[in-house]
Amino acid sequence: MALRNRQWQEAPRPSPTRSAARRVAGPAIVIAALCLLTVPPILLAGIRTPAGSVFVGYVVIARDAEVYQALWRAGWHGAWLFQSAFTAESLPAILLYPWYLWPAHLVGWLPGPWLYHLSRLVAGAALLASVWLLTAELFRSRLMRRSAFALCVLGGGIGLLLPRDLQLGPFVTRATETASPGSSVAELLSMAPHLPWAMALMCWTMLVGLRLRRDRSRGLLVSGLVAIIGLQLIYPQLALLAAASILGWSIVRRRRAAIWFAAMAAMVQLPYLVYLLWIWRTAPATLRVIRPALEVGDPFGFLVLSHLVATGLIIVALWRRRLRGDLLLPAFWLAGMTVFMFAPGISGVLGRSFMASSVPFGLCAAPGLLVTGRIVRSTAWRRRMLVTVLAASSFFGIFSLAQPYWIAAFRLDPRAEYESQDEATLLARLAPHVSARDVVLTTYLDGIFVPAQSDARAFNGHPEMTIDAGRKADEALAFFNHGWPAAQRAAFLEANHIDYVLTTDSRFSDRLRGDPRLRLIDQEGGAALFAVQP
Repeated sequence: MALRNRQWQEAPRPSPTRSAARRVAGPAIVIAALCLLTVPPILLAGIRTPAGSVFVGYVVIARDAEVYQALWRAGWHGAWLFQSAFTAESLPAILLYPWYLWPAHLVGWLPGPWLYHLSRLVAGAALLASVWLLTAELFRSRLMRRSAFALCVLGGGIGLLLPRDLQLGPFVTRATETASPGSSVAELLSMAPHLPWAMALMCWTMLVGLRLRRDRSRGLLVSGLVAIIGLQLIYPQLALLAAASILGWSIVRRRRAAIWFAAMAAMVQLPYLVYLLWIWRTAPATLRVIRPALEVGDPFGFLVLSHLVATGLIIVALWRRRLRGDLLLPAFWLAGMTVFMFAPGISGVLGRSFMASSVPFGLCAAPGLLVTGRIVRSTAWRRRMLVTVLAASSFFGIFSLAQPYWIAAFRLDPRAEYESQDEATLLARLAPHVSARDVVLTTYLDGIFVPAQSDARAFNGHPEMTIDAGRKADEALAFFNHGWPAAQRAAFLEANHIDYVLTTDSRFSDRLRGDPRLRLIDQEGGAALFAVQP
């Protein structure tokens, strides 16, 4: 009779909000941990600053970071258009690097290293989040999502374990990651902020194309077009690759909404592409201070050496016919990327498309991982196999996360990580008295710091921002070191419109003291600053 009066109550179900929070919490913790792993090398490099030097605030590709610091400085002082401050030529201002110049009007007051690393951390988190959303859109299984995310973020090959130029019979091959950085998402987390931002926008564009299958809201479409515009202002070739990949996939899958999105994405790119073509035809010298393509190796080095495990899993997926449906989108991305990198005639302009290639490789490889796992019947051995494959694929990603620690601990790039205390002091004193009209002559490595710490331009500085960088580096060294007669030095200074001469070598400063065209205006330790007399 007691059972008659008993009221059975259904177990409480977790609320949708709590369930969504749990789904977000795991990826958020992983994303935060990966981003924070890039911070300790900066602290380590600062602690290990040599005597008589100052830590500039950068560890990975520190020379490039000085360029972006100079751009922020120019933006904070009112510049909306780009002019290279690392070359003596007076070039017209053009629409390049707006991702640095425009935000600097609001936040350029922050010290360069703080702004750089805060931007880099935010951009890295955005990239990892967009990769996670892309994997969640393509795979339903939680295990597949996690595996695909690991393949995308940490994926890479064995190029670092091989000689730089590997001889295979009559054929010489080179892995892409040994030629140019940026092929892995994990590697991008420690690099300049615009690189992870670009790939975050790339992944978001692909995500919008996929979501248009079921969501045709105007807000989603607008977000995709805004991402395309932002991506184009960083790397136009990547925006073109995104539109081409979505168009190819949508035609094969007959996704009408995605076809329209790809067409509109192509249309919004047209004005800027026409503008760049006009600049190239009317003022080609302005584009000589940018590097349109990087050395990317060869197809074998890219498809096999740089992504060995992923390529093997993709072959398995193709064999078992698992690379189909919406996974054709990353497949088109991968195919288009390869064409852009190696097709004759266009590879010299579109070669940077290899950036974050671990993402399309990882997405296409995930079905092959599932097929390989099903071959093993034992659950325990299946897990071991899964861990082994992911670990083998993650070698380069783990190395990329560890490399900044190695650079900082052993000071592997000291001339870029650290600046002479004397030079930093002189540039701080010079900064209030110069503008972009002034040109400072110094040696190549010292010239990197001049525009980043003052408004003056350097005669020669960053090699990719200096026109005829090799020749100018030799001329600057000859000016200081080869004992030119006073008349030859005077002609050189006048021909290159140089206003100041900066040296951090006491031998050079002693040699220049007797020059009638140079007046010593400041000195700190072994560094000296001369003003050129009219």
